[in-house]
Amino acid sequence: MERAETAAFAEEKRKNKKKPLQVGRERWDKHAVIACIMAIIPLIGFVLFSIFPLVISFLALFCNVDLYDLSNIKWNNFEGFQSVFVPGHAFDLFGFDVATYFYKACGITLWVASTQFITLAISIVISAFLAQKLKGSRLFQVLFFIPYICSGVAVAMMWRWVFADTGILNAIFGSNVKWLTDVRTMTLCIITAIIWQAPGYGIVMYKSAMNDINASLYEAAALDGANGFQKFIHVTVPCIAPTTFYLLISGIGAGLLTCDMALLIVPDSWETVGGNGSMGLTLMRFVYYLIQNDVNNQDAFGNRYMVSCAAIISWVLFALTAVFSVILFKRRQKSME
Repeated sequence: MERAETAAFAEEKRKNKKKPLQVGRERWDKHAVIACIMAIIPLIGFVLFSIFPLVISFLALFCNVDLYDLSNIKWNNFEGFQSVFVPGHAFDLFGFDVATYFYKACGITLWVASTQFITLAISIVISAFLAQKLKGSRLFQVLFFIPYICSGVAVAMMWRWVFADTGILNAIFGSNVKWLTDVRTMTLCIITAIIWQAPGYGIVMYKSAMNDINASLYEAAALDGANGFQKFIHVTVPCIAPTTFYLLISGIGAGLLTCDMALLIVPDSWETVGGNGSMGLTLMRFVYYLIQNDVNNQDAFGNRYMVSCAAIISWVLFALTAVFSVILFKRRQKSME
């Protein structure tokens, strides 16, 4: 009896065995075509303005590239790398030493990027006061945010007028300091402008993060005898750690790419790039200078290495950003553990 039932079950299973599914062709209606076109448009823009320039910049690491005629790409035998990293190698080619300016720009760029720690500290302190919901706190929050939404060009020109020889700063103190030409103060002028503009965004972000902190945490800390400063250190700072991480990543990235602020506050002089002593030279500004020099003097050099040097410096910037990001991610992971 059992064998008969087993045989009947096997036969039924064989008959009901599913056939391979056959997917029929779906009809494309008007809405599907429009949706496909709308999805392709941003993809085309991404390929043209992101992927294609990325490929060209990678080729420019090892080849001479004419920005207006890509058919003339030629292997340059690593001349670009030697020009950027070997002091004195590029002087006969360009009339100036690319490597010397590059190493100078690295130091200035790291110095400018490190100001993000100062802007974050300012943002946290101001946000802590605004989070107390004192009278007029909303007005002050708007006032602190105004510098951030102002044009970077306008901010740079304003601070250039402040630091001018006959500017507001010298008029107030009755001094005659050459803020924009003295090698001891040029970089500080750029840093001051960045510190004045940058905290606005962090204040808004921190203010929102502090408002989301559970009030019971402060009550528990108060029961344990914690004062206001201890509550801030042991409750507020850990709770806003994700916001701090985000602002630190974005802030350091923006600092490494500083160009317009440095270019407008400390313009190039006739003798050197980046003002006197190149104290206003950042890596991104140096890339802009090399590309501009190559375009304006494209018939002056038999070997076009300037685009290659600019591409190498751009990839160095990418590497620096990646290194800082990895370090911050690892530090965050350890702190969470």
